[in-house]
Amino acid sequence: MKLILKQGIRHILTGGFADLVDIGIFNLLFLCLAGAFAEAGGFSKAISFLVAAVIKYFGNKYWAFEKPERVKTINEVVQFLAITLIGLVINVASFSGFVKINPGLSIGLWREMSVVLSLLITAIWNFLGYKFIVFKK
Repeated sequence: MKLILKQGIRHILTGGFADLVDIGIFNLLFLCLAGAFAEAGGFSKAISFLVAAVIKYFGNKYWAFEKPERVKTINEVVQFLAITLIGLVINVASFSGFVKINPGLSIGLWREMSVVLSLLITAIWNFLGYKFIVFKK
């Protein structure tokens, strides 16, 4: 139980750091490219998502789940990307569902709460997928 708690905390810290990098890179790229072409937002988000995914991969592999072995690295990366992309779908779908169920709060407050709830659900999915599929020992 102690190991799972340690891994869970490290997973959350890794994800939080990666999310901060994601936001920073997105904002920087968007600011620099907004006048250059119409799809600057999508391009900036794609690049920032990929950078954050790389941070999450290495942070979870070497720090959260402490799996330094280099055996079957390509399979591991493919599994990581599959879990991460499924997590992205879960995140967007749960957010979309939550915002439609407004329990009588202000729209802005409920939207922010929906973001947090979606992140929690996605973090649980990612943790379980990374622990039991990608970085299992």
